[in-house]
Amino acid sequence: MLPTDHIAHANHHFQYDFGNLYCFDHYVIGIINDQITVGTTEAKAILNDLNKYFTGKQFVYIANRAFSHNIDLSVYKLVNPKKLVGIAIVSPHENEINRAVEEQQLYSGSFGLFKNVESAIAWANTFQKVEG
Repeated sequence: MLPTDHIAHANHHFQYDFGNLYCFDHYVIGIINDQITVGTTEAKAILNDLNKYFTGKQFVYIANRAFSHNIDLSVYKLVNPKKLVGIAIVSPHENEINRAVEEQQLYSGSFGLFKNVESAIAWANTFQKVEG
């Protein structure tokens, strides 16, 4: 389930003790390590780096839940839905999907649930503004 073919083409890579972010033109794929709890400290590090990387641009966060980890739901208060315009949760596991439904209620932007990364990327591409 790790999107290795996509990761190889990332424009930028952020590596943390708790996971990795792979940045593309208008979306990022996040992979959090197994058995990690994403709390305020981790969320602030992620959002700070992404807001700098995507300066002046909106973006979509694709959470590739390849590993089991916990999320402090209060971190959703830190997210600016005008900047981070969509969140995609990718997992084939029923328990992750159920948890994502709970998370969806805490985020006012677009939110999608997907069984594979390719579908999430296709969804993220719908947010790309057409330059003309």
